[in-house]
Amino acid sequence: MDSPRGGPERDKANSTSSTPLAAVASFWKDFDLEKERSTLDEQGLRIAENQENSQKNRRKLAESTRDFKKASTEDKLSLFNSLLKGYQEEVDNLTKRAKYGENAFLNIYQKLYEAPDPYPVIASIAEKDSKLSELESENRKMKVELEEFRMEATHLKNQQATIRRLEERCRQLEQQASIYCNSIYISMEEKVKEIVEIKQRSLAEENQKTLEVLKEREQLLQDQLRQAQESVSTMQKLHELAQSQLFEVRAQSEEERAAKQSEFNLLMDEVERAQGRLLSLEREKGLLRSQLQTANEDNDHKNSDNLDADSALENSLYAKEKIISELNVELHKLENTLSNEREEHINEIKKLNSLLNEKEVALEELKKELQTRPTTKLIDDLRKKVKILQAVGYNSIEAEDWEVATSGQEMSKLESLLLDKNRKVEHELTQLKVQLSERTSLLESAEAKVVELTAKVNEQQRLIQKLEDDILKGYSSKDRKGTRFDDWDLSESGATEPSENEEQRHVSSDQDQSSMLKVICNQRDRFRTRLRETEEEIRQLKEKIGSLTSELDKTKADNVKLYGKIRYVQDYNSERVISRGSKKYVEDLEGGFSSDVESKYKKMYEDDINPFAAFSKKERDQRYKELGLRDKITLSSGRFLLGNKYARTFVFFYTIGLHILVFTCLYRMSALSYLSHGEESLVGDKNLNLPHAL
Repeated sequence: MDSPRGGPERDKANSTSSTPLAAVASFWKDFDLEKERSTLDEQGLRIAENQENSQKNRRKLAESTRDFKKASTEDKLSLFNSLLKGYQEEVDNLTKRAKYGENAFLNIYQKLYEAPDPYPVIASIAEKDSKLSELESENRKMKVELEEFRMEATHLKNQQATIRRLEERCRQLEQQASIYCNSIYISMEEKVKEIVEIKQRSLAEENQKTLEVLKEREQLLQDQLRQAQESVSTMQKLHELAQSQLFEVRAQSEEERAAKQSEFNLLMDEVERAQGRLLSLEREKGLLRSQLQTANEDNDHKNSDNLDADSALENSLYAKEKIISELNVELHKLENTLSNEREEHINEIKKLNSLLNEKEVALEELKKELQTRPTTKLIDDLRKKVKILQAVGYNSIEAEDWEVATSGQEMSKLESLLLDKNRKVEHELTQLKVQLSERTSLLESAEAKVVELTAKVNEQQRLIQKLEDDILKGYSSKDRKGTRFDDWDLSESGATEPSENEEQRHVSSDQDQSSMLKVICNQRDRFRTRLRETEEEIRQLKEKIGSLTSELDKTKADNVKLYGKIRYVQDYNSERVISRGSKKYVEDLEGGFSSDVESKYKKMYEDDINPFAAFSKKERDQRYKELGLRDKITLSSGRFLLGNKYARTFVFFYTIGLHILVFTCLYRMSALSYLSHGEESLVGDKNLNLPHAL
């Protein structure tokens, strides 16, 4: 329903946002950033080269002034012209350097003055991309829902065909069973009434409990909605506060920029005044040079008279040079202050830009958090889904709606079909219960057999041990009897037949040993065969136990599904009784549940159909998919490090070693920088003393 409304709005947004986008694109296309970057690189190199040349010329002038001061009076006249020319060239170079820097700055300023702000265009593009991704996700969801609706439609068509066949079969069965049912109806009516009353009471209690649970869920959802609305209002307030702070920061930055610009203009005026003073001093120097030349021409005629004039001219020249040096120092100071002011201005601009970027990042984070929060539409959709689940899972539809939805012959057909389905489901449930009891009895018998076999094996091992002990005891007793008999023979016969007695004793002992060995070997072979048989039986029993456990799990799952179907049929029957007021209800007595079994399968069924667990798992998976590659790597590595003992110890010792290495490097660098700064301070003091000496 929102797609036709969103079309013109999207066209309006595209039409409004296309004009600044086209303006920004056309400006930066005409600007040619790569070309301007190359020209800026050339200008930067040219400025650096001019700075180096000015430093070199300054050193040369200092050396030439030093030489001029050390020279004699005759040489000073010859060196004065070259020195003055060097100062003039240096002043010209400085003016050219200043003009070049000003021209470069004005060129780039004129080009960037009319540049449009690209931030709103980029922000609108990002917003459009996010909206496009949302629309694509909604489109995919709608396609999936459409496929599900198509599958449900086909399934319903198949069900309608089966319902028609079952209706025909029901008519035939009703005609056949009407004669038989009339005779049994009178005797079964009282029992059915009692069972119906019991079931109605139990179903009313269950419905009351389910209604209470649903009310609690609705209250919980309303609390969550209220909390979400409060969080949205707080986020909006924070957004407005951040925007006001951003505007204040922009106003402060503009005021500071205007103040810095006025200071820069004042410094430029001072530089121009210093340059004017230098030009006036150069004119005076030219006049003095002309006067000195005229004095040199008249020097042959008036040597004695012009000594005082020469000394006066030299003194005035020295004073002018001193003034020029002071003006150069002042100009150097002004340039340094100007460069420092520029650097401070640039640093402040960078700080303000960084602060502005931080505020924008915070604003984007707040916007993202607002987008991630559930909207009122989403909460309404969740309410609708919960109501649908209540209606489908617990059949919590009101009586009036049910009477409006179902009436007449169609309701009777549906009732008969549901009763037939209930009978079939209960019959299947009884069969499965019988199978389950048989499987459990088989499992118990198998376990008893395993216990019996293990007891038998233990008993046989005990008998084997006893038999071996008896054999050893018998062998030792025979050996003792043989020795006694030999001693008795020796006492009677004396020492006449020692060799015969020894031979007889050896033969008897060999025979006893061979017979005992045969008995033990035969017994060992028998026990080996029995052990193989018992191991084979144990293996078969284990396989049987595994198959029985798998079948037990399958039967549990089938029982849970059947319990869900029975719940649906029971809720439907209870709603039918409440809404229509009829007392016709037939129940198959074979499908009864005991309270313990019902509570067990009820818990399993409720855990299986819990929508909140599935929703939380779905949200967790979606959040994990929405993470970037770096966030996924960080999350997996963090889980690995926190879950592994050796990884935690390695990271601990690695961080300690890294901190020790960093601190040692910093200590070493601070010591070296202290030593280098000490040497530079000494050299700087020497260099500062040289101009004063000059």
